[in-house]
This record gives sequence, C-alpha cells and structure tokens, in this order.
Amino acid sequence: MLYKEETENGSITIGKAVIAKIVAETVSQFHGKVLISNYKNKAVTFAAKIGVTEDINNMDITMGEKGLDIKLYIVVKFGTSIGLVTNRLINDIHDKVYEYTSIEPNSVAVVVTGMISKNIAKRNIEVRRGNEG
Repeated sequence: MLYKEETENGSITIGKAVIAKIVAETVSQFHGKVLISNYKNKAVTFAAKIGVTEDINNMDITMGEKGLDIKLYIVVKFGTSIGLVTNRLINDIHDKVYEYTSIEPNSVAVVVTGMISKNIAKRNIEVRRGNEG
C-alpha cells in the first residue's frame, strides 16, 4: 500500500500498482520508441510488453515525507529526441497521476539508461521535475 486516507464515507487506498499502471500507459503513447527499462539497462522482455509481468519492478515509487516520488528507467530508440521524450513523460506522468489519484507528485524523474540502435548503447541521463518548497 502506498497511500491511505480515511474519509467519512470510508477509506481510500492507492497501491504502487496503480501508479505503475498510469506510468506504463503514459510510456505506451510513444508506440515502441520508448521502452521501460531498469537501472541496469535491461529493456523489458516481450512478455512484459504484453502484460504477463509487472513493470512496477522497473520503477521506484515511494511516498516520503514530502510526498510521492516516482523514478522511471527507460531506453529510447535511436533518432528519438531524449529531451522531448523525457520532458513529455515527466509532465504527462505528473498530470495523469494527479488527475487519476488527486495526489500531486513531489518529484518525477526519468532516467535514460540507453539508446536502441542495432544494440543498446549505454547512457545515464536523468531528468527530474520536483516541487519547489
């Protein structure tokens, strides 16, 4: 369980899997040009792409004192703009998590672990958006 709030009508509970599903759906808008990876630069397998395994293992989702922190690891296909992809992912993840859960993320970080061409060329580029305060 990630988040729980008691209301007069009952309790609201949001798990990490909910946030991970929002993030995975946001990544899917790039139609295969961006794949969820892990910190070791291993792109998800075919089984994960069709929903057999959980992408949640390749994301760091925590609820700290300052709020919700999300870190996502990705690989990007060669020719795709890293800046465009990371900024769009950060903004879309932030907006969709808030829209669906009413929890405003404290920070959203996207780490590009590699570029896919014939092979995966290792990279370590982190782009982060955090709330000031």
